Parts: sequence; structure tokens; C-alpha cells
Amino acid sequence: MFLSFCSLVTLTSTKKLNLANVFIAVLKDKSMRDLFRKYCDFENNFGALKFFLQSDPSLHKSKYIMKFLNNNKNILENE
Repeated sequence: MFLSFCSLVTLTSTKKLNLANVFIAVLKDKSMRDLFRKYCDFENNFGALKFFLQSDPSLHKSKYIMKFLNNNKNILENE
């Protein structure tokens, strides 16, 4: 299910995305995040994003993701 969702995100994008860019796309877009939670049967954002990070251990080491998270520290606070 997870890889199918990543394929869906890539298809809806205008360019080819790697897993780090799919993760950021899910973080940026609340509707995409909600779809991911429903599609993969997670109750909350924490569980969904934790699963995403566990699926590829190199994601949390990515400078690109760390830079995005540092610049958007309040991205999930409004939910």
C-alpha cells in the first residue's frame, strides 16, 4: 500500500519524485497527508509520518528534509 501511495504522489506531480520529495509533498499538502492516513489506515499524523521514516532509514538523515523541517517547524501544529 505504501509504495502504491508513493506512486500516486509521483503521478500527480509534474516531475519524477524520489522518496524524500514524496515525503515533503505529503508534509506540505494537508489533503495528501489525510489521503495517506486513510489509504494506509493510520489514526494520526505521527503514526503515518513515523511509518514513512521507518520505511527508509536514510530519510531522517537527508539534509534536504532537515532543511525543510527546520524552515517549517509549525507545519503540523494547526491540526
